[in-house]
This record gives sequence, C-alpha cells and structure tokens, in this order.
Amino acid sequence: MSFSILQPTIEGFWVKNFKVLKQISLGSSFQQSLVTDLEQELASYELTALTTFVGASGTGKSTILDVFAFLSDCMQFGIDEAFARRGGFDYVYTQGGVGPISIGIVFRACSEPRPLTYALNIARKQGIATPYVESEALIYRSNQHGASTQPIMFFQNGDKYTRHVVPWHNANFQDIETVKRTDQKHLALGVLGGFDDLPDVPQLKRHLEQFHLACFTPDNASKLIPSKFKVVQSGRLETEFKRMEEKHRFELPGILDVVAKRIPFVETITFDKNELGRPILYFKIKGIEKPFFANQMGEGALRLFSHLLLFEDPMPTPMVGIEEPSACMDDAQIQAFVSHIRKHVTEMGGTQFFITSHQQNLIDFMDPTEVWVFDFDNEGNIQVYRALDELAFQGINLNTIGPYWYTDYLYRNKQK
Repeated sequence: MSFSILQPTIEGFWVKNFKVLKQISLGSSFQQSLVTDLEQELASYELTALTTFVGASGTGKSTILDVFAFLSDCMQFGIDEAFARRGGFDYVYTQGGVGPISIGIVFRACSEPRPLTYALNIARKQGIATPYVESEALIYRSNQHGASTQPIMFFQNGDKYTRHVVPWHNANFQDIETVKRTDQKHLALGVLGGFDDLPDVPQLKRHLEQFHLACFTPDNASKLIPSKFKVVQSGRLETEFKRMEEKHRFELPGILDVVAKRIPFVETITFDKNELGRPILYFKIKGIEKPFFANQMGEGALRLFSHLLLFEDPMPTPMVGIEEPSACMDDAQIQAFVSHIRKHVTEMGGTQFFITSHQQNLIDFMDPTEVWVFDFDNEGNIQVYRALDELAFQGINLNTIGPYWYTDYLYRNKQK
C-alpha cells in the first residue's frame, strides 16, 4: 500500500561498515556488481515517503539516520569534517569490518521513468591516518529485466574527474565529457553545478544535502521562556522554532494557530521576545485562564508541537529523520502525530520521512509495508526485514491484520 503522492523519493539503500551496521540493505533491487561487493540482494519493493525503523536498542536504527546526516556533512564540509563530527574514522568504521565504508542510494525523481543509483566507497590506506574517497558513481538502471545500466559518472582512486554522458539513449564513450575536477576529500556529488540534461541529479543532491534530523530532548524548552526563569540547559526545540521564524517570519503566527488546533487541549500558541531577542512561547490551555510557558508544558506536548511545526513548514525539507517521535506522548498525542504526518505525506508531499521508534502504540498506527524491523541474526550481526514479510512468514493472514497488528505480533512472539 502506498500513502505518498508523487515526489522525489529514496526507494532503497545499502550500508556497509558504518558503526554497528556491518552490512544491511533496504528497498529496491538493482545490479550491485557495478558498485559494491554486497552478497545479498535488495528486496524487490521500494521505500515510500514514510518509513519507520523498529527494533531493540543497539540494532542500528539511529545509525541509519546518522548515515544520511553523514552524507549531508560530507557534501557540505568534506569527509574529514564529517568523520571529525563523529569522533574520527576509527569510531565510525565497523569493528572487524572488511573493505571500505560503502553507502548506496537508489533515488527516483518525480518525472523519471527509472531510478538513479548513487554509490560511495570511503577507505583508508594502510599506514595512512586519514580516509579518502575510493570510488563514487552515479548510475541509471533500466526497469526492464536484463536491460543494461548506464553510468553517468565514475571515479576510482587518485584525482577524480566528474564525467557525465548526454542522454543515455545511444550513449558511448565519445559522449563523456569532463565537468569538474574534485579531490579525494570531497564528494563530487556535492560540488556538481548541475546536469541540464539529467535534472534528477541535482534533485538527489538536494535530497541528501538538506537532510534534517529532528531529535528532541527533555530540556528542549529551557530557552523558550523569559530570562528570569532561565536554566543552564539547551535543546533542539529552540533551534527548530528559530529556524521556522527565520524562514517564515510573517507566516509564523498563522502557522502557530494551525498547530495549536492540532494539539489536544491547547487553545492558542503565541510568542514574543525577551530582552536578549530570544523567543518566548506561550501555550493557552483550554479552561485555564493564564497561559503556560514552554517549560511548564509536558514533554509529550512539546514533542508533538515540534513535529507539527515541522509538518506545517510552507517550504518543506526534502528528507527528515525523526528520532523517537512519540516518547512521553499519550495515546491522543500519538494519534494526532500519526494523523498529521500521514496528511502531510498524502496531501502536501515534498518530504520523505524516516522514523525510529520503540513505541508499539505508535507502530500500530503504521502500515506493515512501511515498517522495517532491525534485529540480530544468530551470529550477532544486524539484519533488517520488512514487517509485512515477517508477518507472512509466521503464517499470519495478512487480510485480517487489524489496527493493533504490531501489539498482536509482539504478544504472539511472547507466547512461543
């Protein structure tokens, strides 16, 4: 079942040797021999605009979001800075891993009849401390079985040249032209000026480069209060609110009116500035005369507010990762979150969401086609599979799956 409108979408990806992810893959199938030595094949179905990762702690759910953040950092700042932000190459590289860090993205633009594969390998030479881009490729692949793929660019070792071929029909080596030279510390995808004849390439670049991670903590209301109440804490909610204020200064009051109507028991949300110019948020609760400051609100309500603020962005970010969105939310708040992220995906579009969660009452509201389970295999390696396939494997009649399918699935497993 697909809930998304037509929009640029990552249909699948693989990750190898990145932190706890020794080797996993999700989504579309493709000819992997061109770009990586992964042994397993990707599944034959695609990720959609809303995907949820579930599983026990330590199974790599959050690491997936960091993979996308890592690619964004690589394109904006170079690979040395991207590794430094994560403690260095040794901290990122999988213990006991073999070969380079390998990341692949299968991407389809709105108007493209076939997807584009982006593949990146980052390695470190023996005796040399700093990593380098070993190879990088962009490849079109045909939707038809047995049809050939068409490389747009490919680099390997040494100084790299960005090359692309003119429209893939009848393409040959004489059509390849040099566009821009890059070094081994920066991704060519991040410095491309654009491909006029291949418009989905800059769309892919934008999708990855503008990846936004929404991760909120219990102290995230500390700065959205008058300075006399200030505590020595900080969080991401202030950052989110200031980002919206900078992008949509004049539209923000109207956005807050819309968001307030979608939070249970909240009547209005307003703001002004303290003497330092920082925003102060006021939440008017139904039936209570005096409004609450942000730090007087429950964490569940603040999390829901943060997410709804994101959904109401008139200029949506193309790809968003949300870490544990429903923590501390009650059932009414969870239903409001799911209802409005679904509405955003089906009616507004423009954003692809990747969500991590432990909360079974959130996962119950997701469709099994959208849920991917992270687990350990018998050898202690992380494996990933789609929830719908696991239900079918266990003999559950897919036609009888109800609204609490994930809770029922967990109960059945406990009974075994």
